[in-house]
Amino acid sequence: MAGGRTGQVFLEDFDVGLVRSFGAELMEIELDGEKVQDYVLKVDGVTGPDPYRGMIPVIFMNPEDVYQPDLLPQIVVSRSAVTPAPTRWFPGGREYRVPAATAKTVTGSNGQRGPTLVEVKAWTPPFDIQYDVHLRARLQGQAQRMLRKVGRVLWFYGQIFVKDSEGEERGYHAFAESIDNLDEIAEVSERMVGNSISVRIEGELDFFDPMLARTMTRLSTKVMPASSLVGG
Repeated sequence: MAGGRTGQVFLEDFDVGLVRSFGAELMEIELDGEKVQDYVLKVDGVTGPDPYRGMIPVIFMNPEDVYQPDLLPQIVVSRSAVTPAPTRWFPGGREYRVPAATAKTVTGSNGQRGPTLVEVKAWTPPFDIQYDVHLRARLQGQAQRMLRKVGRVLWFYGQIFVKDSEGEERGYHAFAESIDNLDEIAEVSERMVGNSISVRIEGELDFFDPMLARTMTRLSTKVMPASSLVGG
């Protein structure tokens, strides 16, 4: 928190926070002759594809995208739904009210000193963010080790950590709502096994920027007529 301000968060922050919370980290790899940075996860006893130097790639995809069989084992993360959560809403409140960066300090007609301009941020609207984390492998032993690793964080009453725009880390409740089987066996050479963890994060999304408002630097000298006070 810088100067009383709280940062902002949006969907990408939760995407990154989710995978980093279960242990994924950025690694520079070479794909198609280009160097890129991808998230990877180390799981003891599981060797990832060659381009990832034995680590397991963590891939962000849309729900309709198909998996890449040449990259098994792999972890695929898809965001399936974003739902408003009005029961956690604080209408009319605010997260902070602090002097604006461009404000000047003045003395009001009542003798008090303060800023000419303030920055005000309303409460961030709460949302439930649903993810499906697909843990895919060729062998059951690999799949079980991956599930055990990720399931330590994504369980029925877990927590993920997200960095906001101010660089501060926040914790959000994350609930594993189901663990489903992903086994598919077309041929022995092409088989895929694994599990899918459905996770609901009690998050929030900053759609609006903080507002700037001028402050009152002098008291009103206007005198209301007595008739207006008694309704005459």
